[in-house]
Amino acid sequence: MKPFFAYLSSSLPVSVLLTCVLLSSNLTAREPVWVFNNGPDAKLLSLGHGNLFHEVGLTKLIPTGSDLTLTVSMADADAFPADQRPFFAVRYKYDTTITKAGLFFTTDSLSVLSDKSYSSFAIVGDNSWRNVIVDMRLLNPENWTGTITSFRFDPSNPSDTESRYQVSRFGFFPSAEQAQSFLDAAVDAPDYAEPTQFIAPLQQVRVPGGTLFDGYDRADFMLQSTLVENPSETTVVWFKPQDGKSDAIVIPASQTNRRGFTHFVAKQPGEYRLGNVDVSLRDISNLPTATQTAIRFVVARGLLGEAGNQTFRPRDPLADADWNRAVDSLAEYGIDTEIQSKPTTRADAAVVLQVAIQTAFGTHIDSPYTNEYLTRDRIRTGAWVSPRSEAIGQDFVETYRSGGFDWMIANGAIAGSEHRNKLLRDCDKYGVELILGDGAYRNPAVATAEYFDHPSFAGTYVTDEPGTDQYDSLAETSNAYYKETGGKLPYINLLPMYANAAQLKYGASAAAIEYYDPDPALFRKYCDAFCEKFDAPYICTDIYPLNWSGGRRTTYKDYCESINVIAASAREHGKDFWCCIQTYAWVPSKRIPTESEFRWQSYCMLSFGCKGLLCWTYAGHNSEFPSLITFDGKRTNAWYDAATVFKEIRNISDAFVQYQNIGAMNHNCTDDTPYLKFSSPVENFPTVEQIRCDAPLLIGCFEKKEKNDAMGTALTIVNMSELEAVQTAQVKVNLKGSKVIAWPRGQREVETPDADGFFSFMLAPGEGIFVEVEN
Repeated sequence: MKPFFAYLSSSLPVSVLLTCVLLSSNLTAREPVWVFNNGPDAKLLSLGHGNLFHEVGLTKLIPTGSDLTLTVSMADADAFPADQRPFFAVRYKYDTTITKAGLFFTTDSLSVLSDKSYSSFAIVGDNSWRNVIVDMRLLNPENWTGTITSFRFDPSNPSDTESRYQVSRFGFFPSAEQAQSFLDAAVDAPDYAEPTQFIAPLQQVRVPGGTLFDGYDRADFMLQSTLVENPSETTVVWFKPQDGKSDAIVIPASQTNRRGFTHFVAKQPGEYRLGNVDVSLRDISNLPTATQTAIRFVVARGLLGEAGNQTFRPRDPLADADWNRAVDSLAEYGIDTEIQSKPTTRADAAVVLQVAIQTAFGTHIDSPYTNEYLTRDRIRTGAWVSPRSEAIGQDFVETYRSGGFDWMIANGAIAGSEHRNKLLRDCDKYGVELILGDGAYRNPAVATAEYFDHPSFAGTYVTDEPGTDQYDSLAETSNAYYKETGGKLPYINLLPMYANAAQLKYGASAAAIEYYDPDPALFRKYCDAFCEKFDAPYICTDIYPLNWSGGRRTTYKDYCESINVIAASAREHGKDFWCCIQTYAWVPSKRIPTESEFRWQSYCMLSFGCKGLLCWTYAGHNSEFPSLITFDGKRTNAWYDAATVFKEIRNISDAFVQYQNIGAMNHNCTDDTPYLKFSSPVENFPTVEQIRCDAPLLIGCFEKKEKNDAMGTALTIVNMSELEAVQTAQVKVNLKGSKVIAWPRGQREVETPDADGFFSFMLAPGEGIFVEVEN
């Protein structure tokens, strides 16, 4: 997605155009009207929980989940006064049983999308073109004020995967008459010169421009059935023309992946079906697996034939005639090999031809990493990533990975169909484990089939901060997902301990409920219930401890207890504990962490065995509240601070995961450090014989997972002085063991005790350290 370009439909009446120009307060700003069908703005659309397709010049939306959202980015200069444009108009064609749509918006005083701005209106899903004009002053009189800075359109609320949506155009107008003139100017006739994509479960069909015609039937260009036994590289698309006179032929421009998702090009109407071709070659078994696959792929499609007697002769020189014939065959389907010179051998040619077809369909996978590596046991360092579209540059994932992040929960625009393929390819390339927020947790075998083979794909985002009332239905969905996908993760983030009883039962969105009413016992039941009902091997929450109070930095008073409760539940149920840490200040009472505060949060979490550190959120949503990156994608100081810490954490990860957490204990905890208090601390950790330190400390206790002769223990030590005090902790500790290895700032050091047998560690404000002790 790119920033908006100035655009006014040439089909608008002069009076409307003149009014638009006169109302513009900034000549560089675009007017808040967008034309999608047969217009220039379809490329500006960004979807959540849906796929976007352009069919014969028309814009079509296919939901992948229950929360289909549509956004177009607005630059700061594009903001407009609410009172000057109160009429929202949209032209749509829906095939749905849902009867409501809605708008969310932000203003100069309402900085984030929330239920406060939600404005609902009626729709009719009878598969015919309809217009609707609503007066926002009537729908939401309290909040449609000031300056409108962004908005989100929900074509229906909720959505479902059976519905289909077309949106011709929409915009905001000074009067109902001008809105009606805009809608009346719509051109919604198909443009058959435009190329088209048809999509259905387990198939995506590319139809060249000029192929379709009035009265065409989509079914004549799509697979009659997507069922095929053991889909593989030798699964092909057979085509038989409608004339009934010609024999069926194999379409060379096709690919079916091992999950049964098929891409192909359809140049004319007829009967398209899947089938497997028997390719038995005796002379390729000693080749690399990828080369064998490519050879079978091209032989099945008739691009390169057998050399006779069930042989391919992979090392034979490639004949000019064979190469030219293959290139010409693909060119008929609009596929360019983009090769400057002819490959040398027949095996080389097979690889080139397969890659050309996969690249044309956006299905080529090229990664130095395996899924097993990307999902290995480690300390995951990642973020909730839901940037505005203008922040998604070509190097987005590369920059993300350079900050020490190896894990991503992707939602919103970046997880939508217009960005998803590049996101997957870049995560494959740079080694980022990816959880996609595209709604594919329902019917996952089909919904994830298109991209399942990407090594970076690790699971699907399900929901955030549910209550126990939702657990049974969510567990049924999540456990089915986990089983059907062979262990991909259905990601759910839980409420923190400072949620109150009503929220823990009904979820974070329960109306008129305030946070900060902690009940550790009730929160423990909430966590235990999740661990018992859900099969996935993790539990995750968010805890944001860094506050401003009276101009001073203060810490959430139940911080360690809130970590301790969920960590203990995870430990007792054999699950990994993950947590979202504070990353930015979204309200004045919160603060943006410094480097030392990122480090302090991280080591506090590690002390209770946390193996997943997530930043919420990676991207700011407006200029007032930037996070690690601004709303337009620029890195902030916080990005560099978090990157410094996460790179340190990455260095200790391999050592850290050799141990299992058995709890934590505190040192010098007083009423001045309420945030250090927690229930059931470890009372006896034989490795630590004595601590000498005047400062408050948090000590995480660990034992080796593998029981062997070199069995050892480990600990974390964290300076828990109130961060406002900027106090260094001088720690001396007597450790029982034959060898001590410390990891200050992520650097491995073998430590030597002093004459009294004590090891010394100087911990700056917010500092933590991981220490291994061999028996």
